[in-house]
Amino acid sequence: MKILFKKPIVSTQEKEKEFLLALAKVPAYLSVEEMGGHFLLALDNNLGIATIQQLFVLFEHWHIDKSPLESFNQLVNQYQ
Repeated sequence: MKILFKKPIVSTQEKEKEFLLALAKVPAYLSVEEMGGHFLLALDNNLGIATIQQLFVLFEHWHIDKSPLESFNQLVNQYQ
């Protein structure tokens, strides 16, 4: 599964590295590719609720538009 989302606005390259390290810790993480002002995140197809919740937390923390995660909303609500 792949998710295309806008890159977070960061003040330094260190902050961007911090974000990418946090993203790499997502359980189903496979890879991330930079595409202009966006990132293309590749996830294992067996992603679970922990992955989805962690992505929502990361997007919230880094002020990233969560609309690319909207398809996961129903699944998250099922487990709450």
